[in-house]
Amino acid sequence: MSAPDVLIVSLGTTKGLRVADEGLAEQLREAGATVALAATGIGLTDGLRRGYPVNDLVEALAARRAIASAVARERPRAAVISTTTAALLAPSLGVPFAIRFDSPAVLNRTGARNALLHPLERRAMERAAMLLPASTAAAAPLTVATETVVVPIPVRATSDEPAAPRERVAVAYAPDPRAKGLDLLCAAWAEAALPDARLDVYGIPPESAREFLARRGVTAPRSLRWRGMVPAGEFRAALRSAAAFVSAARWEDYGQAALEAMADGTLPVLSPAGGAYEALPLARALDPALVAADLAPASLAAALRHAFSLPEPAAAGLRVRAAAALRDYAPDRVVARLAADVLPRLLG
Repeated sequence: MSAPDVLIVSLGTTKGLRVADEGLAEQLREAGATVALAATGIGLTDGLRRGYPVNDLVEALAARRAIASAVARERPRAAVISTTTAALLAPSLGVPFAIRFDSPAVLNRTGARNALLHPLERRAMERAAMLLPASTAAAAPLTVATETVVVPIPVRATSDEPAAPRERVAVAYAPDPRAKGLDLLCAAWAEAALPDARLDVYGIPPESAREFLARRGVTAPRSLRWRGMVPAGEFRAALRSAAAFVSAARWEDYGQAALEAMADGTLPVLSPAGGAYEALPLARALDPALVAADLAPASLAAALRHAFSLPEPAAAGLRVRAAAALRDYAPDRVVARLAADVLPRLLG
């Protein structure tokens, strides 16, 4: 079997990372490259993970082993290391490599206890031939001279057919209840007091959600339904029929669910979360009143009331504008960027 053009080393610690890396492999193939994808196994050191920055260093060590093994086995012409964490302690590869990431440590690992990570990240970025952040917000805090090409995660609508009339439903996705602000979401929904409306929460087992809220002293609104873990197609179908997608996140490294909502014509109602939140400026440009002024329940409740009060012609106009704003996220445009701006630099 011939050596691949590009080896992708996937950290793969979350389902989202694994899906994104598999997607990148397919996009590179469509751009004309042969691709091998190697996974990172944390192994016995997984028991050492107790919190940041130790988690990052454990994962970086595992990625170092995976990179060395995969490069020796596959003998690629170039490599892509997925996440800056995986690149922190990368060995010498002997081939040009890029680092793909949604958020750098300098942005999402702040404070004195994470200070060690920043020079390691900077060194890794300086060694790389290219940096491939998923957003301009992820690229903004970087100070290295390494060539940087923003390659967004593709977003496509689930159907070209006109959607059925929207239900008075808001869809939320809260796999990490603290980061996604599940307590804030429930408080805001209760305060919004929208007549004949329902909140459907996906991405978290109902019992886990209830336990989290109990620890925070928050009661789930009566009009909330726990939808749990469902296939991606079922979640996208829910977005396509809902009036709004609501996020009360305190921190977002990208905001893929909100972008998918916009692609399916669902109005994004967002908190002003920190991080490289790609969806946030798009939502603000669409309609500033859809973004809460702060992380207070009253502010998110006001944004919810605004979204549900829009006349259908106004909401339809926002859907058209949202689709136009997402043109650069279309899969064919991402593939074209990889073919024109990334592969020639990596493969020479």
